[in-house]
Amino acid sequence: MKKKWCAIGWMAIYLIIALAIQVVMSFQLVGAMYSMLIKNGLFEDATAIESMLEKIQNITQSSGDLILISLLADMVMLACFGTWYYFRENKYTFRPNYKKAFTVKNIFCILGIGFFGQYAIEWLIIGIKVLLPNVFKSYEELAKNFDLSTASPIFMIFVVCLFGPLVEEVVFRGMIYGKLRHNGFSVWVAAIISGIAFGVFHMNWVQGIYAAVFGVVLAYIYEKTQTIWGCTLLHVAFNSSSYIVQYIEEWLTKYESFSLDVFMILFRVISVAVTIALIRQFRSRRLV
Repeated sequence: MKKKWCAIGWMAIYLIIALAIQVVMSFQLVGAMYSMLIKNGLFEDATAIESMLEKIQNITQSSGDLILISLLADMVMLACFGTWYYFRENKYTFRPNYKKAFTVKNIFCILGIGFFGQYAIEWLIIGIKVLLPNVFKSYEELAKNFDLSTASPIFMIFVVCLFGPLVEEVVFRGMIYGKLRHNGFSVWVAAIISGIAFGVFHMNWVQGIYAAVFGVVLAYIYEKTQTIWGCTLLHVAFNSSSYIVQYIEEWLTKYESFSLDVFMILFRVISVAVTIALIRQFRSRRLV
């Protein structure tokens, strides 16, 4: 029991560090702009201060700046947790069997879970929209910042679909889930706890709820493949799929006789069935 409480303590430390990095990086720009107030002798001019603060708010709410802040935070986290994870894992003698973990079948299933899982989980998001409309409204405003039209598509895809998932998997599956498992927690308990931590990290209710659910699936794939690259591949596929379907939707709207709403309802229903079927493909491997 002492080992388990120790693991919970370490998880809290990891999460606090990750959140602190995000918050600090977010306020770096504000700090820089505030320094300009003093440097330009505007500190005592209420009108000038108000004008400058308005500019600060506009900049920090800009989509491009949010993505840049996200990238900088991810870079700091990777430097911190990546080094920590590397030296911690070197203490263990276990090494994953990559050939067994990444068979063609497994890769196909992981990519499929990521792609269809994005739309299976939308039923949960729709439920939140119905039950908590005010909460969902703030999420919609946040989601607009990650649309491909708000910044360079290449830059956006790199940050959201590649670099971000890698960093989050190092922290939440590599560090947090791994720590819980090494200290006596069962697979499902460790998956749920790490999933909740993953939800808290997103710092808004809608993302937090579906990230917690998705975090459990990521932990399951991590356990089945026994390597962080398995859940990272799933995370990359999950984040990328929203952009793929965005292009499909734009293409379908060109046909006036086509009902996009009906298509998306059917697609989400099919996605639930396909996601469950693909997850079950891993069931032959025993969870311990």
